Amino acid sequence: MRKTVSYIGLAVGTSSISLLIAGVYGLVVYRVEGDPWELEIATRLITFGSLYLVVGLLTSRIRTEPLKISEGILLTVLVWILVPALTALVLANAMGIPFIDALFESAGGWSTTGLTIMSGENSSWNGVYVPSIDELPDTIKMWRSSMQWLGGLGIVIFTIALLARPGVSAAVLYIAEGRYERLEASLKRSAYRLGIIYVALTGISIFLLYVSGMDLIDSIHHAMTGISTAGFSPHSNSIAYYLNNNKVLIASLIVSFLGAMNFVDHHNILTLRWSRLKESIELKAQLVILVIVILLSIALWINDPILRGAYTMKQAIYDAVSAYTTVGFQSGDLGSASPSYKTLLLVFSAIGGTAFSTAGGIKILRIVIAAKVLSMEAEVFSRPHGYTPSRRMGKYILDERLIRRTMATITAFTFIYIILLTVVVMLYPETYKIEDLMFEVGSALFNIGLSTGITSASAPILIKVVLIVGMLMGRLEVLVFFIALKYVVNWVRRVTS
Repeated sequence: MRKTVSYIGLAVGTSSISLLIAGVYGLVVYRVEGDPWELEIATRLITFGSLYLVVGLLTSRIRTEPLKISEGILLTVLVWILVPALTALVLANAMGIPFIDALFESAGGWSTTGLTIMSGENSSWNGVYVPSIDELPDTIKMWRSSMQWLGGLGIVIFTIALLARPGVSAAVLYIAEGRYERLEASLKRSAYRLGIIYVALTGISIFLLYVSGMDLIDSIHHAMTGISTAGFSPHSNSIAYYLNNNKVLIASLIVSFLGAMNFVDHHNILTLRWSRLKESIELKAQLVILVIVILLSIALWINDPILRGAYTMKQAIYDAVSAYTTVGFQSGDLGSASPSYKTLLLVFSAIGGTAFSTAGGIKILRIVIAAKVLSMEAEVFSRPHGYTPSRRMGKYILDERLIRRTMATITAFTFIYIILLTVVVMLYPETYKIEDLMFEVGSALFNIGLSTGITSASAPILIKVVLIVGMLMGRLEVLVFFIALKYVVNWVRRVTS
């Protein structure tokens, strides 16, 4: 019990940062504009944020025994369920919207998926009006962006870097968060270094967007949600607000590509370790796949009259790259696009970014490893009996543990995608197009944020629940949830036996 209170309390304290950032920003907006609504919301965010921060600081003083890996995984899952729920309480209280809709927005933020419920429609829960993004107060817009910015690096990583005291099981939490690489020998120093790089990349992103033509506030919003490959925008039509400014479109894609890059590659660039950068398998694969994404989207646009009727070539390329980096900035009406284009985007997003990045998806490294394993098996069959293929892949040695973990993660993603898709298809076989349901479920699970229009305040409750589950499971790469479930089942068996 002490472990649970201590570690969850630490994460809750870290999550308060988004509320405090937005609250302070709201006070500044109130001083400039004099809008009493901004002051009221800012006061509520600061009140809740201060309460959560105090909880974090107090629980950080609780002495506990070191965590086992299974306990760390279970607590990480609990954190990623509890934190969105707690911040959803704040949003529901501040905006007067149903908790299920607030939870959806909160999950879409912390998981860096970017699917938003703020559609300017009546909620399917109780008919209460849920405002559009354009109708939101500036304080809430900043809260959405700061939440995604924190979620991009990870609640647990920020917890280790900012609040964790000596003796906290940093290694267990780090691995449970889905991080297997580090920048320093010490995990606390590694988490701190990650934070420094993340802040630096955010600053670079703000500069790129600002000089491309965005105003300063929009640059801050899109930098925070772009570098976290999250996709919330302060505009209801997302990046389409800047559709006529090609410089902004290019700059926003550069920011999302940086977010999808491996933090080790960023570290090598910042420390001028060019030889190590040249050896990066993921960076090479990331660039090659990017070229393929662009070429395939152009080819499909040329040969698909339905896509040409709904999208310009510029939009087709943009949304394809947006899906691949899993940033989710949307330039066109995806609901009107062709099934072939939606399928192509779903495949791109399933690949996702690099393993040690803010991006979603299965991750490029796992795809490369799976391809290498297939190549090794084909090589074995074509060679004399007893032949052993090389297991080296750049800096990685493909031992059985790495291969098993890779294939287990790919299998887990596939298994959950089929289950979630089956549920929504069985529930709403005639309400939505099958290709739209396929895409929306994939957008949640792979943390993309692009939408065909299904995601809205008026969407059925069960679809909202399925997408919330998909977003949270996808953020922790699914397999962690299976491990946590196995731990709970084994614990129940021990208690009842």
